[in-house]
Amino acid sequence: MPRVARNQIETSFFHNMTQGINKEYIFEENRCKKKYMELLQKESNKFNINLIVFTIMDNHAHILLYTEDIKNMSLFMKSINEQFAMYYNYINERVGIVFRNRYKSQPILSERQLMNCIRYIFNNPVRANLVLNPEEYSYSNFQDFKEKEKSNNILDEIYQKINHSIQFPEVNDEKLIAEANFLDTSEDKKIFIKELIRNYEKQHDIIIAKDVEEIKKLVQYIRKKTNISYKILTDILNISKATITRYQKDDG
Repeated sequence: MPRVARNQIETSFFHNMTQGINKEYIFEENRCKKKYMELLQKESNKFNINLIVFTIMDNHAHILLYTEDIKNMSLFMKSINEQFAMYYNYINERVGIVFRNRYKSQPILSERQLMNCIRYIFNNPVRANLVLNPEEYSYSNFQDFKEKEKSNNILDEIYQKINHSIQFPEVNDEKLIAEANFLDTSEDKKIFIKELIRNYEKQHDIIIAKDVEEIKKLVQYIRKKTNISYKILTDILNISKATITRYQKDDG
């Protein structure tokens, strides 16, 4: 991730993703997944990182964490990846780079995005058709959240873990767009688009449906910033796929 001054970041929650070089299956063996999980636990204590959730897949890992110091997060990720790379090279009698890059990091800017991210990370094995539900997957900490999820009390448990609640920044278009990255179902995406439109109309004091140029601007913005499908946009905005395509070309 780019180096950013701590006072310029509006959150202490981050979703980090690390991946094998050339998308290689560096975690394919169970012993490799277990090793990475051990490093996560050990080094999080060392660098004062609160691990919220994680899932280790065959060629990548997702980590949601909380930190009061972004420098500690960088040191934490550097340490676990360097140690794992040494381990991986040793057991495979190889040398060279193991990870694709340092890691990718995304700030979490709202409680809803936090919840979406948790579901997204735990459902990775389900989407990959490895298991039917998250609790069957052995290489995540889903079991720690299983009962909390049933009680609908996950956020309280997270805030208890970090010893205080979080006041997230006020919602705006950018923060709504950030939430879309972890939306899996069409229904969730439709709800997101409707809320984005309401927010857009409020900010610009307009009614989208009555202004073709504003519809065009909104479509260009959404398609540029998210992976929301044409079908969902056509359903919500009541315009054709051909029109959406034309709007995108106009933006190019």
